[in-house]
Amino acid sequence: MAASFQNQKVASLSQVDLSKKGSIDDQIIALVKYINEKEIFFTTSSCSGRIAVFSELADQRKKWCQWLYVTHEEADADKILCSLRECHGDAVFKFEPFVLHVQCRDLESGQQMLKSALVSGFKNSGIVIGKKGNVIVAVRSTQSLEVPLVHDGELLVSAEVMFHCPLILFAMNYIRFLVNVANKKLEENQTRIERFFTNLRDICEQNGSTTWKKSEKGGRQKQKDTRQNESPNQIINEGSSHLYLNANEQCSKEDVMDCLVSFYGDVS
Repeated sequence: MAASFQNQKVASLSQVDLSKKGSIDDQIIALVKYINEKEIFFTTSSCSGRIAVFSELADQRKKWCQWLYVTHEEADADKILCSLRECHGDAVFKFEPFVLHVQCRDLESGQQMLKSALVSGFKNSGIVIGKKGNVIVAVRSTQSLEVPLVHDGELLVSAEVMFHCPLILFAMNYIRFLVNVANKKLEENQTRIERFFTNLRDICEQNGSTTWKKSEKGGRQKQKDTRQNESPNQIINEGSSHLYLNANEQCSKEDVMDCLVSFYGDVS
């Protein structure tokens, strides 16, 4: 299993980055590098968080959609207003928080990654076990923001009489308000990323992650033999209980199950 995981890691990390940006976001380069240097983890996708204006024409699929504006740093309201001039269909203003997918060598290492995410505030995180036994941890939060701004080329915000101001002025003030809210969310998002990085390093050091394979080889094989007839859901439940018995009472089995249910539906 270890050899198979290592082969998958080498193959995954050697692939060309097919994301729109084509590279890892600057805000999480150190974090991604740290994770990929651990022999029990490797990242499969990531985004540090972004603020964007997304446009699409009616009845068209995603490949015909367009990003009118996107940034992984503090957004500029004036540039967003300018971007809307290019919209002839619908446009949505979005804040999308940090997301990270990590493949882990086994369930135990997956639990450590999940623990780091949960105690750092990424409460929408969870573990998925694939058909081939691949353990993937999704690190996510609930900080998203999505507001429609334009429909059929027309701004949706309107100036009522009570505001005593022209439509364009009201629209500008409203969009600036949204940008301010999104920028605050982005700032909190970065704080959580830094907290996650710190917690992950602490947990890896406490558990000696780079030596797990050698020190627990016998026990790991025995665990594999006794669980071969159990379902992935049973393994998740038992593993979660085992993990949080030693989590200094910061999280519990219920925390993990709430996280899984909110993100993936009922897994019981």
